Amino acid sequence: MGRFAAALGAVSLLASIVPAIAAPEPGTVGFTFEKKRVAAKDAPRRMSRRTITAGLDNEILLYFINCTVGTPPQPFSLQLDTGSSDIWFPAANADICQQDIQNCPVGTYDASASSSYVNPNLPEFQIQYVDGTQISGAYLSDVLNVGGVQLTNMTMAAALQANTRGIGIMGVGFESGESAATLNGFTYPNVINVMKNEGKINSLAYSLWLDDLASNTGVILFGGVDTNKYHGDLVSLPIQLDGQTGTISSFTVAWTGLTVHGSGQSSDFSPSEPAPAILDSGTTDTLLPDDIANQIFNGVGVLSDPSFGNVVRCSLADDDLTFSFTFGGKGGPVVNVSLSEFVTPLLTTDGSQPTFNNGDPACSFAIEAAGQNPILFGDSFLRSAYVVYDLENAQIGLAQTNFDSSQGKSNVQAISASGGIPNVVSTASLASVAQSFTGIPRITQSSATGGEIGGGSSRSATFNLTPATATSTSGSGSGGGGSSNSNTASGNFRLERTSVLAAGVVLVGFLFGGGLMFY
Repeated sequence: MGRFAAALGAVSLLASIVPAIAAPEPGTVGFTFEKKRVAAKDAPRRMSRRTITAGLDNEILLYFINCTVGTPPQPFSLQLDTGSSDIWFPAANADICQQDIQNCPVGTYDASASSSYVNPNLPEFQIQYVDGTQISGAYLSDVLNVGGVQLTNMTMAAALQANTRGIGIMGVGFESGESAATLNGFTYPNVINVMKNEGKINSLAYSLWLDDLASNTGVILFGGVDTNKYHGDLVSLPIQLDGQTGTISSFTVAWTGLTVHGSGQSSDFSPSEPAPAILDSGTTDTLLPDDIANQIFNGVGVLSDPSFGNVVRCSLADDDLTFSFTFGGKGGPVVNVSLSEFVTPLLTTDGSQPTFNNGDPACSFAIEAAGQNPILFGDSFLRSAYVVYDLENAQIGLAQTNFDSSQGKSNVQAISASGGIPNVVSTASLASVAQSFTGIPRITQSSATGGEIGGGSSRSATFNLTPATATSTSGSGSGGGGSSNSNTASGNFRLERTSVLAAGVVLVGFLFGGGLMFY
């Protein structure tokens, strides 16, 4: 999440539709969708009557979805968030937008300009995220166009007061995870429910494919699974209950193992017992228990600073380490994540890159110690996993993502309401946990100001770090270099600017509405 400075630039995306292609299965209609950009790459997309597909465009860290609201349509880019359940966006007269319109760079909503706006006469909308973001405003009912599909009578919210951000959210979680469920004791049909209620999809389910850190492509497929987007077996996990309420309100699964291996060595960092972990696309980093996170920090030589967060040399992305995460106990799915997926850009507001005092480019390390926050598997993990979120049957499907999957080649299968996730080979149900965290789990990097790093902790790498290729000088997220064989993150930064932005913005390409890219 974070604040986004005025120096961030924006470009528009031009969309065109090409003729329909062969339907992936009876009862669906597929389209190839191309985006032609001025300054950014976007992905083709397919849509069908029973599945809704949209492209996700990844510039650095966060993922946005393009849509329009109202009549005539008012365009938005909303952050896609599996960790929450409400759709909200800034109102045109929101305080943060009035202070500076550049605080609200991807759309504002004007109820008076929409002929389809309806006041649903609900209590005040309020929502608060773990990172301190607080939003309040008014519920509304209006038309939502998303993924080439029009949804009517869609309950959403327009923010009037926002303490840190003017960029909205599309939450795709359970109804029980809506802010009103806790604050006011009522729920309403959110976007996934309305898609089913209006016959756009068969089941309350969707799959997510984010592709790798270096890619500008990705897909969310409502109501379906694309078997070309993953390798190996698709294994399901039961979504775990909330320990206090006995209900399901988040995508919590049982995390049971972590092995780090490379250069002929392996280290076991598994939790001592199954741990509740939330699969959350609204969080950029992966948050692990403090003891495990710190062992990893010591292993790779992370420099931790109170202002700049966890920092490593970008050349660390060239190392051959792999993190193998296991879920659900014996026989459960294993997702392998390359170290390079955790080495992410650290940029100044004008796009330049901080360096260490020897000139090596500096990057963020996208693992954090959870502290009092829940264990979260955010985008730095999710890019390596193909995830099916089956709200209908309270199941999560996990498989190893296929980074080489072509956007032009798909094998889409619709998910039926009664049949569950297609092609699941087994269900890993040996491990059971209870989620003790309450609230909306959002942890994101924020901007930092200052000159050189100071007051942090420096570590010498204890893993046997070996570059994956002898000639490689950069890797995914490396930002173009660093030839040092030492991955020890010690020494001070040499900063060319005083304001550092430790998070980027990504957007999702949809049929309706223009797209904006920040860089």
